[in-house]
Amino acid sequence: MKRRNAVTVWVPSSSANLGPGFDVLSIALREPSLRVSLSFSDSDGIRITLKGKYGETLRADPEVHSGCKALRALMANYNIDEGFDMVVYVDIPPRKGLGLSGAEAAGAVVAANELLSLALSKDEMVYYASHGEPEGHLDNVSASVCGGFNIVVRDYITGMPRVYNFRPPSDLGAVVIVPNVEKKSTGDARKAVPTFVHKSDMVGNVSRVAAISVGFVTGDVDCILRNIAWDTIVERSRADSQVYGRGVDWKFLEEEKLHLFKKYGIAETISGAGPSRILWYSISRHSQVIDEALGYVLDRLRELGYDAEAIFKTYPSGIGAYRLSEQYE
Repeated sequence: MKRRNAVTVWVPSSSANLGPGFDVLSIALREPSLRVSLSFSDSDGIRITLKGKYGETLRADPEVHSGCKALRALMANYNIDEGFDMVVYVDIPPRKGLGLSGAEAAGAVVAANELLSLALSKDEMVYYASHGEPEGHLDNVSASVCGGFNIVVRDYITGMPRVYNFRPPSDLGAVVIVPNVEKKSTGDARKAVPTFVHKSDMVGNVSRVAAISVGFVTGDVDCILRNIAWDTIVERSRADSQVYGRGVDWKFLEEEKLHLFKKYGIAETISGAGPSRILWYSISRHSQVIDEALGYVLDRLRELGYDAEAIFKTYPSGIGAYRLSEQYE
């Protein structure tokens, strides 16, 4: 029987900490995206090569690369002693809050599942992919593995991840704005998260997480847009700690969000730990004003001395990482 000796998978980027859903809600984005190719190697361990638009800007070290860490966790659990060559075509901007490390980890695990015919469930793939992420958080990898909109929880009894996955409404569009802000590390961004919160803030965030989830489950885009922009705990604290750039405090950000929603009906979120912003809109109702709204945000960035490194006019991806090609021996 022939066996696969190489597999290539496509992986969507993601926006985690979606709205007020810190470490719980995430969504996959069609673009930007990356590819991961995994093949058997004659040498021991994992060899990593980075290509693509951003490949040369990153360190190809198998000891710290998120895809390699996730793959090693899978290999250890299944007593796999094969050597692997991994090639990542990095077309997701690094350190911009678009889930690059989570996508690399997801791609490595999905590719290994295909290459080794492991028949892992989605939850199992999310579990192994989370080993590539700081503190093992699950939201980024859930979106890149499963696609769509995700509510991720750790089972109270087993501690294992459980992902509740829903296909996004077809009327929901997204514009990703990647500013040329040098972000602090994700670890530093997590330090800005408050340890204690006011009861009113907690209740407000929980209520909006529930409403956003209902919006995705029922396909109610208006419900999503009305609730997704408002995180008065994590996003507010990070803004006031200058995580999203000099001058982007909560007062500045809230003013921007209010203007976008009141004038255009468009919602704005910070993606992941930032600094990228996402404008969420109804394709049927807001297509004629989305460029004007985008221009408003770009003008605000320029007022602070920043500009956009990249802009992606995209959509939520209904599918997660999947096999593009395979080779047999």
